[in-house]
Amino acid sequence: MWQPTKTNKKNAGAGQRFLWRVWGNFYARHLIVAVSVVALALLAVNLWLMIYTRHGQTFALPDFASLSLADAQRLAKANHLRIEVIDSVFIAGRARGSVIEQNPKPEVRVKNNRTVFLTMNAMSAKKVFVPSVVGLSLRQAKATIELQGLEVGLLSFSYDIAPGNVIGQLYQGRQVKVGEQLEFGSKINLIIGKSYGSANTALPQLGGLPLPLAKSNIIEASLNVGLIKYDESVRTLADSLNAKVYAQHPAVAADKKTLLEVGSSVDIYLTVNATRLGE
Repeated sequence: MWQPTKTNKKNAGAGQRFLWRVWGNFYARHLIVAVSVVALALLAVNLWLMIYTRHGQTFALPDFASLSLADAQRLAKANHLRIEVIDSVFIAGRARGSVIEQNPKPEVRVKNNRTVFLTMNAMSAKKVFVPSVVGLSLRQAKATIELQGLEVGLLSFSYDIAPGNVIGQLYQGRQVKVGEQLEFGSKINLIIGKSYGSANTALPQLGGLPLPLAKSNIIEASLNVGLIKYDESVRTLADSLNAKVYAQHPAVAADKKTLLEVGSSVDIYLTVNATRLGE
């Protein structure tokens, strides 16, 4: 190790002589060495962390929607992310055991090792009892079924002395018993009485309505919900919940009431694009 010589000390300035005196002190010298070692170690650790975490570099979070838990784990691993399931719900019509929602949302920019919190669709739904709706009007039957946690499915019509009233209730093609237990959200198909001859109903205007209200209006008009299609703007669960109808088929005539035969299907197209909705 370099040591100051007498010649150097003699020719040195006051500041240098002070440093040499400090360096010549055994305890001061070891303290300086210790502090230097700690500082270098901290610098090395900081550099390593910057490299390991790709300091300052972010990437768009992938979309985990509709993936199974196993697929979500594989996608997270491939993107150096972590996932944690924080809740489960049951939504009829969505794949069981699939991702319903994530936080942060897709496309949010994150760094490596970020934890993504997932809400999953439950593998099974709770059971509810089937109510009796035979003899009720379609509107009354619909309200009763929905109050029980079920949905109105396909409407079919048959000649009967009580047109407009429910004359049969089916589940998956069979007569369903009153009090029978079905999964929450199951669809009950209804047979509605109609008078002899053709029976027509007014086609409702659905533009600008959210999906639940559009479906409700279709059913209450004695029509069936046909194709439900989202456009490219609907990418997440939140988008699908906020989407509104921008087109329907058949379309409502601008100058007169549009009539359809009862039981006809109505297709609806949804978007979150404000331009398409004319907002």
